Amino acid sequence: MQTDHDHEAQISHEVRRAVTAGRKIEAVKLLREQTGMGLFDAKEIVDDLERTSVSFSAQHPAAPRNDTGAVRMLLVFLALAVVVGTYIWLQE
Repeated sequence: MQTDHDHEAQISHEVRRAVTAGRKIEAVKLLREQTGMGLFDAKEIVDDLERTSVSFSAQHPAAPRNDTGAVRMLLVFLALAVVVGTYIWLQE
């Protein structure tokens, strides 16, 4: 019986790239071709690899977040403050 560590050694970079690219069926097919394992075992390994890949990418995002929505809201708030301030100033 093979352990998880044995399966780790059998997973090629090509299979890992397919998983991270979201091509799960291709990853299962490649893993089966490269190792000779059955469909169920290969799918389980790819599912596990996908879960660890997703949790890793969620913890370590590849690209910086785009906070343009927050910047837009700030600009709208500032513009509104200028308009209201000008209106109040002209009323005095």
